[in-house]
Amino acid sequence: MKRLYVINAMIILMLALAACGGGAATQAPADAPADAPPADAPPAELGPGIEGADQYGERYDADPAVLTKSIGTADGINEIAKAALYRAGLPVDQARIDLAVKCWKDKVCETGTGGPITVALADGFGENFWRQMTHMEFILQALTYPEIGKIIYTTAFMYSTGDAARSIADFNSLIAQDVDIIVFFPDAGEALLPAVRAATEQGIVAITHSYGAIGEPGKDYASFVAEDVCLLGQLFAETLNEEVGSGKVAFLGGTPGNALSAYWQSCEEPALSPDLELVGRADTSWTREGTLQAVSGFISANPDIKGYSYEAADSFMGGIRAYEQAGLPLDIVLTLRTDEMSLFCEWEKIDNPNFKVFYGSGGNYQSRIALTAAMMKLKGYELPADGIVIPPVLRELTKGTCNPDVPQEGSISSMIPIEIFKAMGK
Repeated sequence: MKRLYVINAMIILMLALAACGGGAATQAPADAPADAPPADAPPAELGPGIEGADQYGERYDADPAVLTKSIGTADGINEIAKAALYRAGLPVDQARIDLAVKCWKDKVCETGTGGPITVALADGFGENFWRQMTHMEFILQALTYPEIGKIIYTTAFMYSTGDAARSIADFNSLIAQDVDIIVFFPDAGEALLPAVRAATEQGIVAITHSYGAIGEPGKDYASFVAEDVCLLGQLFAETLNEEVGSGKVAFLGGTPGNALSAYWQSCEEPALSPDLELVGRADTSWTREGTLQAVSGFISANPDIKGYSYEAADSFMGGIRAYEQAGLPLDIVLTLRTDEMSLFCEWEKIDNPNFKVFYGSGGNYQSRIALTAAMMKLKGYELPADGIVIPPVLRELTKGTCNPDVPQEGSISSMIPIEIFKAMGK
């Protein structure tokens, strides 16, 4: 078991925090670096802490408003997710904003607490804004833990795609750095498994997020975080069944052969009403250009198509362009997994009552849940091998949802403060 002293140090620290409502520990950790804050540093330097925390250092009475904003519902949420979103709802002062932005820009940063734990977020491809938001959510979550002294971020970006060899090298580098926790999205797929297993054998707590499950969770790595993707597909079907009734519909997916698109589509198709005709599936690579091409292909053969199911809200901006180029009205029902502001603001401009949009959640908060789950495991919590599963919810888009202060590529479900979004340059 890796660094047993870490568990003891964390338990002692969290008990101290619980007793004094987030105050500093009475003694700096024995292995704190030379530049760690003094033992009598003010509580703000150690973060908010969690008053009333349990033996795993967490509270579970998350604000229902936070749960509803991020997930879409306050019902049916498991305790790990509630613990993570309790922390997500804690106030973020200017000093923490500044530190979060620095960590995001620098990729590697010291938190200033002198905490003994090092955490890492490993991306296979981190250069789109969804991944950048997920990175920031991870940082903000890490900064609520005084025990975390260092945050590392890696991305295997190469020529606009994730590079499998670099992903593996990044993972091995994190193992060599003796990090305590790795939260990751396995863009490299099964090729990453040997490195993941090596991390687990060394005692590193590794957890995937956003339906990035590979190998055997609970054995190859601790667990994974995901929404119930099959239920999402069924909700898509129920919505099309009710809102379209009869006629032609189509499925839009992401990169060719990706498991996410295949899974929800396999659950949606059998749940479609017999009065609906599925005219086809098309890959888009989750880009506007790919969506423009896919939707153009559908409407050239089926100009009377009435509905689409898809993951990516922002990418459907390409679908809107396809209808504009074809000179066709957007008299369609659109079901979406994510909730980027760009489409929602464009929908308000279009102002067509026959263009109905139903959306889920961007899910950037899942990196927060993965980190909290890993921290709980370090303190002795037994994680479910079958995943930390979040119930999906579909909401109908209504006027007034567009917020011009949020980046157009930003998710409305994100817990990132507006000030940070602005500092991120979006």
